[in-house]
Amino acid sequence: MILSELVSKNKILTNILGHLDHQILNQEVKGISSNSKDIKSGYIFVAIKGKNFDGESFIKEAKSKGAFLILAENKNKKNCVSITKGTSRLVYSTLLSIYYKNQPNVIIGVTGTNGKTSTVEFCRQIWVQAGWKAASMGTLGTKVGTHQSDAVYNSSQNSLTTFEPNELYKNLNFLAQNDVSHLALEASSHGLDQFRLDGIKFSGAIFTNLSRDHLDYHGNIQSYFSAKKKLFTDILKKQSAVAINIDNEFGKKLYEEIASKNHLILTFGENEKANIRIKSITHNNQTLKISIEFRNKIYDATLGMIGKFQAYNVIASASICIALGMEPSFVFKSLSYLKPARGRMEIVSGENHNSTIIIDYAHTPEALKSVLLSLKEIKKANGKLITLFGCGGDRDKGKRKLMGKIAHEYSDLIIVTDDNPRNESPAGIRSDILNGSPTAVEIPDRNKAIKHAVSLLKMNDFLLIAGKGHETLQTVGLETLPFDDYAVAKEALKTMNLIEA
Repeated sequence: MILSELVSKNKILTNILGHLDHQILNQEVKGISSNSKDIKSGYIFVAIKGKNFDGESFIKEAKSKGAFLILAENKNKKNCVSITKGTSRLVYSTLLSIYYKNQPNVIIGVTGTNGKTSTVEFCRQIWVQAGWKAASMGTLGTKVGTHQSDAVYNSSQNSLTTFEPNELYKNLNFLAQNDVSHLALEASSHGLDQFRLDGIKFSGAIFTNLSRDHLDYHGNIQSYFSAKKKLFTDILKKQSAVAINIDNEFGKKLYEEIASKNHLILTFGENEKANIRIKSITHNNQTLKISIEFRNKIYDATLGMIGKFQAYNVIASASICIALGMEPSFVFKSLSYLKPARGRMEIVSGENHNSTIIIDYAHTPEALKSVLLSLKEIKKANGKLITLFGCGGDRDKGKRKLMGKIAHEYSDLIIVTDDNPRNESPAGIRSDILNGSPTAVEIPDRNKAIKHAVSLLKMNDFLLIAGKGHETLQTVGLETLPFDDYAVAKEALKTMNLIEA
């Protein structure tokens, strides 16, 4: 693509680059990157200041590797086109969204503290049942398939909930070129705050909920909410489909703020004012029965999963599908065929074992509380609830004691172990948790902790292994090592001869 053609397709780019010399504007753009290591002849380099690196420090390298155009916020840099302070990330995403011009016809963004991964996967499955080639994108990578059985995940390069712009727009282009018509993607607060999603042509969006998380980045809950809200107020075009959980106080607030905008909004929840109202949720051992009211009709479904919050994730996906124009009766009928996402209330079972092990990604106070309340509701009176978890390093320290308190309140036994300590002292992280859970057992090594927890199980007990869910790696200091909660728990059962080897 010639630079002048790329620039002409967007007002922001026209204002910034439209005045450039014709020789530069007639240059063929062979690639765009904010990483100087990726730069080749004919590339555009955008200097972005990140958490650990400042792109301006690599301008000289980018130039030497063949970048014909360099964009930077610093007006004093030579051989650069100066852009307004604070706009480099927006400009970068805009350039990439035009360069990788193809996107699936229907794209919905799912934002909220909890439930994003499950909700995008449920949307994908509903669309597949309708006969469309659909994909989900987020924490687990990109999942594509035309049938439930043949869908596969392709891991992300960076394991971020919302991909970095280069990978994101390249993926969108690839999906569209491979006839994917529908895509549900996770919209993280970081991704929204850093303008990664501003070049996406969204058809709609879901707000699942909001509670304490990422305060190490956002500073306070209001800034966190503002980042989430941006998807609905700044990015969505008019007449977009919107689904909002109004049982959540921030969902209610969001609805009040955007109700007057020209969107097709469906609210959901147990709230009497919800458009799609949850009449009842009944827990069984490994299923949920839900009853839903929509436009004065009652729809019932049995879900092959556990956890009340999973019912909310399922109904969130149903709500956006209906808001997009799908037939309600088909959508509600399809719910009974949905399967949970990896590491989300995932059951590790043994043929000869009369207890239940659950793997879940719950890593926030609200998520942990929701999981524990759900398990307490289905646990038999003579069974114990054992909770094993840790907290990540270099993240919000304030939530650790809160999670300890929640585990202490709702569990019969707690084992505090390491999660991803990263560059923090693992002992310090565990100490923070133990401040809220003084009776907990402390076993630093997560492998030993899980095996010990499994050895304690008796008939009708539940073991929740929380915090890492689908993750297959553990980061300790500068090392990233293989580690999978599900695999360790399964191996522990085999060792105890509770399942067939």
